[in-house]
Amino acid sequence: MPTYQRTAVVDADFETVWNFYDGVEELEVLTPDWMGLQVPRVIGPDGQRDPDGYEVGTEIHLRSPLLERLPAGEWVVRITEHEPSEERAYFVDEQVGDRGPFERWRHTHRFAALDGKTVIHDRVNYRLPGIGDLPLATPSLAVTLWYRHRRTRTLLAE
Repeated sequence: MPTYQRTAVVDADFETVWNFYDGVEELEVLTPDWMGLQVPRVIGPDGQRDPDGYEVGTEIHLRSPLLERLPAGEWVVRITEHEPSEERAYFVDEQVGDRGPFERWRHTHRFAALDGKTVIHDRVNYRLPGIGDLPLATPSLAVTLWYRHRRTRTLLAE
């Protein structure tokens, strides 16, 4: 299965960066405008709409003109792992069944404190339907994660 990884160091303390990423508000802010990403709803594991942060079982519904051909026009991912601690944290989102553009999608977001700064590491494992293990989505992922890390630096740098 193709994998794309990207690491960045942000000149902001761990707590600031983790608090920013541990919720859906950052998704639209950290996605390039040309993607037209919208988050019409987030449903917590207990069925509550718009929870304060991520928990295992939280579902995020994503819309974009790029996703209009999907059934229901949405991409749905679920938080399957979520582990914060004092100086390290991570969470994983996975596509829910066939409710998205991928045959398989697993995005691991890792954060670690480093001398008053924060290391962000993204790892995406994916498979496109009908393509198998050809890494055709990698260029798009590279641009998106480069933008996300750059925007994080701009918004949170001290």
